[in-house]
Amino acid sequence: MEMKFRDIVQCPKCRFKFSKSYSRVTSCKGCPQSAGQCQMIRCPKCSHEFAG
Repeated sequence: MEMKFRDIVQCPKCRFKFSKSYSRVTSCKGCPQSAGQCQMIRCPKCSHEFAG
């Protein structure tokens, strides 16, 4: 599986690096806005939510 560099973000709280798509699948599961144009990103490690 190839990850695009622009898809990688770093959590400002815990500094964990992850892909936006991984976050959407794991951390945003169940949120009705996760499939839309949500501008927020949730860290899969510490659950901190930040603008992305």
